Amino acid sequence: MIKKNIILGEYINVNISPNQIITINRGDTFNAPLFINIGGSKIYPVRYPFTDKDTIYVGIMEAHQPFEHAIIKKVYTIEDLNEYGDIVLRLDSKDTEYLLPGTYYYEIKLEHINDDDTTIIKTIVPKRKLFLVE
Repeated sequence: MIKKNIILGEYINVNISPNQIITINRGDTFNAPLFINIGGSKIYPVRYPFTDKDTIYVGIMEAHQPFEHAIIKKVYTIEDLNEYGDIVLRLDSKDTEYLLPGTYYYEIKLEHINDDDTTIIKTIVPKRKLFLVE
């Protein structure tokens, strides 16, 4: 079971609040490591061990838009791990340059394929606000 204790990084061009609300300038590049704590505490976290059977899906949606119809969709695999074992979430400037400033929402899901080929999908970051500013 995955404990929902997610840590997103903080960078100069973006603000991530303690409630995981993201504020980013339209057209800026956004990078943030995604640390998934699977049972440790905030002081002694235990990193989720990504495998080749894991896929992370990120969707950015307008209000009342389902995840499956996200206007921005990103997919990350074990190939996208940084040197610490975290997936680095990335928005390129072209992802947001033509969006209108305003309130959007993002959600992050983990898909894991078990040894018996059954698939488990867990929402690891439920729908949170993303403010796109001019």
